[in-house]
Amino acid sequence: MKVAYILNTTTPHSGDSKAFLSLLKGLVLKDIQPVIIVPNSDGLYQIFKSQGNKVYALKYKHSTYPNTHDIKDIILFIPRIMGRLLLNSIATRKLTNILKKENVQLVHTNVSVINIGQRAAKELGLPHIYHFREYADLVGFRYFPSKASYLSSICGKKDYVICITRGIQQYYHLNNSHSTVIYDGVRNKSEKMPVNAKENYFLYAGRIEPNKGLLDLIKAYNKALTSNNPSLPKMKVAGASSDVSYSQIIKRYIVENHLENSIELLGERKDIDQLMQHALAIIVPSKFEGFGFCMAEAMFNGCIVVGYNDTGTKEQFENGLQYTGKSIGFPYNNSEELCDLLTRLPSTPDIELAPIRERAFLTVNELYSIENNVQKIHDFYKQLNLLTS
Repeated sequence: MKVAYILNTTTPHSGDSKAFLSLLKGLVLKDIQPVIIVPNSDGLYQIFKSQGNKVYALKYKHSTYPNTHDIKDIILFIPRIMGRLLLNSIATRKLTNILKKENVQLVHTNVSVINIGQRAAKELGLPHIYHFREYADLVGFRYFPSKASYLSSICGKKDYVICITRGIQQYYHLNNSHSTVIYDGVRNKSEKMPVNAKENYFLYAGRIEPNKGLLDLIKAYNKALTSNNPSLPKMKVAGASSDVSYSQIIKRYIVENHLENSIELLGERKDIDQLMQHALAIIVPSKFEGFGFCMAEAMFNGCIVVGYNDTGTKEQFENGLQYTGKSIGFPYNNSEELCDLLTRLPSTPDIELAPIRERAFLTVNELYSIENNVQKIHDFYKQLNLLTS
């Protein structure tokens, strides 16, 4: 089967990109011939080319409203909407020609906020899959022209949805025969968990943007540090900044509160596995996490997880509890509980933490393996092939 994949970014280290790379590798080993569409010729484009995959770079934008962070954004709001509509219309026409040329049988869009794949598939009468990975409107995306009209547009006979969590499926009211829940594949199954000596630091790993909650984490860390606890472990922050103004707010808060020696901004790193394996714990402060790829990576790497008890993070905690019968980490519900955990964890005996790490590893190894993800999506493709033949 020849499948076209529409991606929203060429950044290799985001959760959706990591999940897609693993999925692609597994599907190619089966009977899937990919045709990959990306918005530029950077990053992932070069990776796909080096792997020998058929890949096209088209210019397109999210099918959402432009951001309005400042007065300039407000002034340019209407021109940007018109420009975005024109750009995506041109991209849809080019994509339609590519799909015909490549004799594609199925179109699979890797996120929910790009619509050129669905529009081109509809033009050619092809089945289309949206991969819902995000609580889009809760993290700043505004569907164009409205969320209601967007959801109604994906209710055709050949429109299908893969949700990466039950929570996302329920949030978008997609409990029907055209949607399914398939968890991302994080790692290949392994016989044993990595075991390394822990060092005296906490870890944050993720993009530096408002919806990821880093500022909330730093404020809680500062409170814990100043509550007669000067020996609190260092906080290492690993991740690229996708929001310049927010990054400046983070840096200014660190300087104003004299945290330069306590919080280390590492930038984007390629050694995330090693950082996780040696960290006392990873902190996942995002309040609207779709799945929480870094959380699952940490569990695989034998790293204790402290996470905000909501959306995808909460679902992972619940899955672990159901699968193992006991807790697989430390959920928190507010900054006071986070502050308390940051204070208590460094003195918690490892004899208490080791079983939690092991249960977390068992959970991700069973529920979020790449093998499971690839097989379930491949099965879904085969089901659609039967339904649409």
